[in-house]
Amino acid sequence: MAGQKQQKDIGLKILTLNCWGVPVPVVCKHRNERMPAIGDAVANSDLDVAVFQEIWHKGDFDILKQRISKTLPYSHYFYSGSIGSGLCVFSKWPIGQTLYHRFDPNGYAHKVQHGDWFGGKGVGLAVITVGGVTLNVYITHIHAEYNRENDEYLAHRIAQAFSLSQFVKLTSLGADLSLVCGDLNLEPVDLGYRLILTNAGLGDCWLDKMTSDTSDKAGLTCDCPGNSYCPSKSAGKRIDYILYKAGNGVEATVSKCDVTMGRVPGKAFMPTPDPKTEVTPLLEESLGLLDEGLTVTRSGTRFFTIFAVLCLLLAYIITVVHIPYPLDFFVGVFRVALILATGYGVVQTLVMIRSEVHGLEAAREDVKNLLQHLNLQIDIF
Repeated sequence: MAGQKQQKDIGLKILTLNCWGVPVPVVCKHRNERMPAIGDAVANSDLDVAVFQEIWHKGDFDILKQRISKTLPYSHYFYSGSIGSGLCVFSKWPIGQTLYHRFDPNGYAHKVQHGDWFGGKGVGLAVITVGGVTLNVYITHIHAEYNRENDEYLAHRIAQAFSLSQFVKLTSLGADLSLVCGDLNLEPVDLGYRLILTNAGLGDCWLDKMTSDTSDKAGLTCDCPGNSYCPSKSAGKRIDYILYKAGNGVEATVSKCDVTMGRVPGKAFMPTPDPKTEVTPLLEESLGLLDEGLTVTRSGTRFFTIFAVLCLLLAYIITVVHIPYPLDFFVGVFRVALILATGYGVVQTLVMIRSEVHGLEAAREDVKNLLQHLNLQIDIF
């Protein structure tokens, strides 16, 4: 990518990679071997900036930092949630300022098997100055899509996509060049992808590239055929992106874009497994999905309320009913379990689910405000 300001040409080579760094050996294969290999690959490259997702363990960030530091000496890790955001950036040039914006809503806390809530998903911003040019590097990782046919997190993911687009649009006003990098967990046909590009005014490097050495013309980045961690019949999809926007008086061109990172040298596995339109109709469609999501999430409040009441009622019944020895010991254990379950239901009802409802309501109001603003502009002109 090249940017032009004041008749100066500045070349920039950037990498985005989901490193699949879940610190659970059974779930995440070859992590201890892949992280050093990723670091070595970047250290031996001519990259200017590298951004990574799913670096959940601080030790993995330290490994990358140690191996990459001679090539890209400046780095920053974005902390968030109980296990970290998993997002970090490495740069050839000093990182002047950083900021992290956490998405809300952010999945469900009781869906422990998914874990998105614990990561505190969001978008990080690193401001870098290169030869008088202000470069905004955004790195993000949107909530995963676990079931495409029945996406229970669709409203959450739409809310996050809109939040990302608004954050980029409002914080990139003074930048000469803005780059949005990361695993969006969105395919090009998805509403969230189109909303991000249209509302934030971004271009897609893969679509706008002049050349590419990648044989796969679709630019697949996840579940690709031949990936050592994916089923052999996997069709693949494009969910990882580098999006860009030039500031006033700046011309940006994408000279080349490739899907890179093959198999780890000497190993049988890979480093990781992983059109413009009017914004108004996209916002209106998003509003409908957010309303549907609110209905579903509020039904969770009713479920956990009933669950807590039933657990409390059952605990009361076995308390007042005489239970003979030795069954009284087991009933006592069961009573404690019921009391804990009651507390769980209360916390879900009053704290967790309510916070998700508020997050969806906030996103809905933000979308409404933008729609009203756009409609007012149309009426004026």
